[in-house]
Amino acid sequence: MNELVKSCIDGRRNAIYTAYDVNNEDTKNKVEDLFKRIEEFGASCSDNADFEAKFAASPLNQEYIDIFTLVATTCPAKTIEHAEVNVKSDSEYLADEIASDARYIADDISMPMRRQARQEAYDTARDMPVIGEVMTAKQHFDFFSRFKKKKNKDQEGE
Repeated sequence: MNELVKSCIDGRRNAIYTAYDVNNEDTKNKVEDLFKRIEEFGASCSDNADFEAKFAASPLNQEYIDIFTLVATTCPAKTIEHAEVNVKSDSEYLADEIASDARYIADDISMPMRRQARQEAYDTARDMPVIGEVMTAKQHFDFFSRFKKKKNKDQEGE
């Protein structure tokens, strides 16, 4: 059987078993019997579009609707637990906004001092004999590597 057809059938089966607690053996047997016949029907279909078109016109579709109605009216619905949703009050949103603005302002005020400290650390490292030479060599290497990459891209384009 085509995997897409199988997933269509499984989706219908899961619609029953995930929404309702089917404990009655008679009802469960009716559901399983119907799905065995639907699976046999699905084995003759080439793909899911073919299955859906043929199934809609088939008497199995009406049987599925009847079984679903039977299950919905005789079996208890499962209680599905939902994750708790935390809804913030206006005051909490306002507090978050004020905290965010305060972080932004503190970051903005401290930016020149941080830049100056970084520059001083960079200048100090550049003045050291070996480290400064390595930094200069890397800077030259990176600069000339850009031209080599551009030259390679130009040659590929031709």
